[in-house]
Amino acid sequence: MMILHNLWRRFTRSILTILGIAVGVASVVSLGAMANGMADNYGNAIGLSNDLVVTQKDAMDVVFSSLDEAFGQRMEAIADVSNVDPGVFSWIAFEETPYFLIYGYPPGSVAMAHYRIVEGKPVTGPGQIAIGRRGADALKRGVDDTLRINGVPYRIVGIYETGQGMEESGGVVVLEDAQNIGQKDRKVSLFQVGLRKGASADAVIERIESLDKDVTVSTASGYSASEQWTDYLQGFAWGVSAIAILIGGLGMMSAMVMSVLERTREIGTLRAVGWSRWRVLRMILGEALLLSAVGGVFGVVLGAFLAWLVGQAPGVGMMLAGSINPGLVMQGMVTALALGLIGGIYPAWTAANLQPVEALRYEGGGATEVTGILARIGNQSFRNLWRRRNRTLLSAAGIGIGVGTLVMLGGLVQGLMGQLNSLAGSGGAGNITVMQREVADMSLSSLDERVVRQIAAIPEVKTVSPYVLAFITSPEMPMFLIGGLDPNSPAMRHYKLVEGRYVQRPTEIVIGKVAADVYKVGMDDTLSLNGNRYRIVGIFETGVAYEDGGGIVAMSEAQRLMGRPRSVSFIFVDVEDPAKAEQVVALINDRFPEARASISSEFAQSTNDMQTSVGMLNAIQLLALLIGGIVVANTMIMSIFERTREIGTLRAVGWRRRRILGQVLLESLFLCLVAAVIGSLLGVGVVTLIAQAPYASQFVSATWSLDIFVTAFITAAVLGILGGLYPAWRASKLEPAEALRYE
Repeated sequence: MMILHNLWRRFTRSILTILGIAVGVASVVSLGAMANGMADNYGNAIGLSNDLVVTQKDAMDVVFSSLDEAFGQRMEAIADVSNVDPGVFSWIAFEETPYFLIYGYPPGSVAMAHYRIVEGKPVTGPGQIAIGRRGADALKRGVDDTLRINGVPYRIVGIYETGQGMEESGGVVVLEDAQNIGQKDRKVSLFQVGLRKGASADAVIERIESLDKDVTVSTASGYSASEQWTDYLQGFAWGVSAIAILIGGLGMMSAMVMSVLERTREIGTLRAVGWSRWRVLRMILGEALLLSAVGGVFGVVLGAFLAWLVGQAPGVGMMLAGSINPGLVMQGMVTALALGLIGGIYPAWTAANLQPVEALRYEGGGATEVTGILARIGNQSFRNLWRRRNRTLLSAAGIGIGVGTLVMLGGLVQGLMGQLNSLAGSGGAGNITVMQREVADMSLSSLDERVVRQIAAIPEVKTVSPYVLAFITSPEMPMFLIGGLDPNSPAMRHYKLVEGRYVQRPTEIVIGKVAADVYKVGMDDTLSLNGNRYRIVGIFETGVAYEDGGGIVAMSEAQRLMGRPRSVSFIFVDVEDPAKAEQVVALINDRFPEARASISSEFAQSTNDMQTSVGMLNAIQLLALLIGGIVVANTMIMSIFERTREIGTLRAVGWRRRRILGQVLLESLFLCLVAAVIGSLLGVGVVTLIAQAPYASQFVSATWSLDIFVTAFITAAVLGILGGLYPAWRASKLEPAEALRYE
């Protein structure tokens, strides 16, 4: 009961501490729920209606899977196979919904019947599309309306429902149309295989895999479309949650330290009347754990609500619809209790070790006299922070973690944009980058090779360099980027050779210096990728992290690896007169509705990938502001309680309320600016350390501009003002007589 009474006596501080913990726990629960929900949604969005699923071996994702359409006929010849339904999947983007999944199956097939029509009729031929209920709502389209995909009109013939959010946010077309949309000429993403009654699934799987070593066969019930992506998503969720947890933990420690200082005489009295050190320690730890438990409960509820709220967002809600499970609730509560335990250990140990005689002589304030050079720096508000340096450093560290995260992520996003803008050396003056329009992810961009020749025929165009992008996974590197270029392409010269020569044959490869170090290979060694063996004829270095961690092969070989003959990912265009680059961009966009051209230096900023990254950065910034603001408010309120008699003295000697308010606000502002300095150094330092890791060096390349640090300091200043407003107002309202009687 004493623990509960102690917390109730300091109601405002307790509420703020609970809020800080609740927000940290809510981030764990909501982000974890969204990661689980996205994995479940995507993993179940394949619409499996048959017994087996056949995909390309080692494909990073079913969208990247590419199989020869003729392979289906070979499987149909297997005795126990009743039907084989080829399917094509593609992501496209609309303004209203940036992630729209296109499904393509033969009309009348078992797989097509999965999409249960509730309005209109099923798709029966080319030029038709049935869209899901959520997609229809997001796009504000209905039966008999027209939907343009890559400039081609499709008539909406039906609305379907499946009960699966991601499926209902997409559309289904006939197989040939899906192949055209995804630029998969005579290729498919997967095969759904139906078995005859009583057939042995294991026996059929063995027969199919014996036909082609480059396929993976699994049962429909055991198929996981997104295991790798699930790991990435959960890693990201925990990374963001860790930020909130660290800030909340330091906020908790700061609150408990101040609680001990504020109650020094009370604790001294308890020790004097016989309380043991262990009993005092238990009391302080009990307070911390109770605050954490209450914050944990509120955090779980808030996290579940936020996950539900995000799931209602138009366009992207179907991907992020949260999935709450008991394990996630347990994670949230364990996180909260861990915060209480870690944040309360030091204050509890400090309280337990207070000597009764010294504690009873304590006069309050918890401050030390500022001497030396610090006594001559800044005004009174600045010196007040150093009088309470432990509290200042704890609070500044908590806020600094949030600010450091903004600096770190801002540098990474800006660095990635710069690298993408110079993809294959395309960032020079007058250069243009062309990719597929309405593609949800730039790695899925696919353009017909004929567009290359047509762009090359434009009078103002000097050269064109078609480029094919592919990803390979391997035990040594989680993501090996393969670029495909014509050996005589101008873009090939971007890859500055440090050894050897450029590729001349399909069996040759040049690799980046980072990749050579990771794979421990050199000139004339053999590199095996996805069962294909390539002789290393050159090693290059561009200074672009992900390029130096990849390799370049002949364009025709990259097309074969991707299963996309006669298609390219990007087209790099160099114009004769850089002053006419904008005119050429407008001409390409007007002439080729399936393509989107942009000045290369502005290419990345307009991609859906980067817009999503910037959106996540803004969300993390909001999270840091929220938790940081609570930490600041908590710290400043404790400061007011601690200095009540001091403020009463100042009021008694003539200080006006406005002057008190200004001094407290300045303290809050100075605290956050100190945190901004700490955070900026922390952000730069963490990225620099991460970049030293062998795998990370392929992906981590940060660029820090003045804007990033200005944003960080503005964010810190806003935190200082918002977090200090209520404490400053409270301090200014203290009456001198009451304040001087405060014990």
